[in-house]
Amino acid sequence: MEDLLKDNKVVLNIENYNGDKPIELIVREGKAATQPDPLPTKAPIPVKFAGTLPSVTEWLGKRVSEIDQKHAFVKVDRENNTITLIINENDPYLKGEIQGTIAFTDDYKRIGINDPNKAWEPNKLGQFFRLNRAMFKDKESSMKLVSNLKNFTANAKTEIQKQKDPSGSRADVYKSQVESNLPKSFQINLGIIKGMAKTTVEVEFDHYLSDGECYLQLISPGCKEAVDEYVASCIDAELDKIKEIAPDIAILEQ
Repeated sequence: MEDLLKDNKVVLNIENYNGDKPIELIVREGKAATQPDPLPTKAPIPVKFAGTLPSVTEWLGKRVSEIDQKHAFVKVDRENNTITLIINENDPYLKGEIQGTIAFTDDYKRIGINDPNKAWEPNKLGQFFRLNRAMFKDKESSMKLVSNLKNFTANAKTEIQKQKDPSGSRADVYKSQVESNLPKSFQINLGIIKGMAKTTVEVEFDHYLSDGECYLQLISPGCKEAVDEYVASCIDAELDKIKEIAPDIAILEQ
């Protein structure tokens, strides 16, 4: 500090100072802070979003002026109920994807109608219907079905048939039939697809045996028809909107 004051003359002008009190002077030594290095340039983050079926038309409605329609296309997958918009298809950094899909209700997914991977124990299905009796037209019909499921009884019959094919080969064919105290079918009213009005569908029981236990699957041809028709109409309606908003985007059916 003394060397600094010897080698450098420091002149301070303090306004309105009359010398009554001493003033402390602090001199700091060191190098001034340097300008930080600029942040490295990073690749842009591509657009990637998955939502409900109208997502593609909602995005295009606000952003169509920002994209090159000749380097974009729409992919339609009717089997998986999706519409996917691809933008900047030839640019690995800016290529984006917006996908819309049909959203099924939680009730429909939980009950597992026409789901080959969903199997119910009769007692648990009875408890499910007991907690969701609003699905039924009236309380009496729901409680009767719940009682039958809670007190489930079944008789299994196994038949062995010997069959001979045209080549002369023989085979034993095992057939199991299950007779139970459950009705052949019943009706429930539920929402199947989000945004679709509740629908009354007729549901049938399929029985199958596994390790000596009987399980139930819920089958409804009418429900499948209603879903297929509604999904097809929804997808077609969205495609019509896309054609109107972005007429130069190619639409490809998968």
